[in-house]
Amino acid sequence: MELECPFCGFKGRPSDFYFVYESVLYVADSKTVPEERSRPVLVVCPVCRNGFFLESPYKALIEKMKSGK
Repeated sequence: MELECPFCGFKGRPSDFYFVYESVLYVADSKTVPEERSRPVLVVCPVCRNGFFLESPYKALIEKMKSGK
């Protein structure tokens, strides 16, 4: 599998790129509360240092709106 940067066109193996996983810790009454929001992985190009998503961060929201739930 090969990834391509949409900004500079660099192509490489996934191990050539940097991956940023965002997480948030919510605390209520001294206990952690699970986060309801899904956060996609941000891929950072090693050449131009721009970040991009492999899939749209709005994908789940759009699917919910289409299903009417």
